[in-house]
Amino acid sequence: MSKPKVNGKKDHSTKVLLPAVIFVAAVTQIPFVVTIIFSFLKWNVKRPDLGIKFNGVKNFVDVLTSKNFYIVLKNTLIIIVVCLVLCTVLAILLGVLFNRKFPGGYFFRTLLVMPYFVMDSVVGIVWKTLLLNPSMGLNYYICKFFGIQPIDFFGRHSLATVIILIIWQWTPFFFLIIMAGLQNIPDDVIESAKIDGANGFRRLVSIDIPIIKNHIITAMTLGLINILKVFGLVYVTTQGGPGVSSANLPYLTYRTIFYDWSVGKAAAIAVVTVAITLFLTQKFFKATNKSE
Repeated sequence: MSKPKVNGKKDHSTKVLLPAVIFVAAVTQIPFVVTIIFSFLKWNVKRPDLGIKFNGVKNFVDVLTSKNFYIVLKNTLIIIVVCLVLCTVLAILLGVLFNRKFPGGYFFRTLLVMPYFVMDSVVGIVWKTLLLNPSMGLNYYICKFFGIQPIDFFGRHSLATVIILIIWQWTPFFFLIIMAGLQNIPDDVIESAKIDGANGFRRLVSIDIPIIKNHIITAMTLGLINILKVFGLVYVTTQGGPGVSSANLPYLTYRTIFYDWSVGKAAAIAVVTVAITLFLTQKFFKATNKSE
């Protein structure tokens, strides 16, 4: 008598979830399929007289044989690796610091997570104009006070500056997830460690990090996906320059379609970016599973 009820529950749950599945598929997969179709076309939006022609895999060949593509790919990988490592380390250290009660702790914790809720473009504008501008920003006045030449962060150190800004914005995201893990550590485990004489560093390495390992993996996985698609920050600060020395794959896609007006090549870069994202995510999952 119980089997029909179970099947009935499964059918009901399937009916309830079906509209959500269809909506998610329509929002995410249909645009991606259209992008794949565009990647096989030769289409210059500034030359409608040339028409839209089937171009085969030539767009992918042009992208994968372009010197700029590999420079941008290297930039993207550097951004991902450096940002993931530093964001994770900083988030763990900040989590340990704020996982205790002290005067003003909640206030400073709120200030710490605020950068995460600011738009990429706003972050870039504030840092570029008010803080790091070598002519009228805080950078200028500090260097003038010490009698040194103002530093051209977005000119001579463009990639490093972009990385610093990404870390500044995304560390709070890592912090929120890791902080949640630290706060869920049982009190009896902490008390046992204290009784055994474990100091702060020993407790962090041997107890805290192993317990919150899943939280760290979650933060790094979501961070990998989000950092890989950073666009607004690059656009309003360096615009990928000088040349393409600070460009990443999303900005190269934008530059290809709005500077070169090539829909096919831009779509090909977007498809390659998705493939790289899936590859890196899969490798990351395999690495974490092996460590477990």
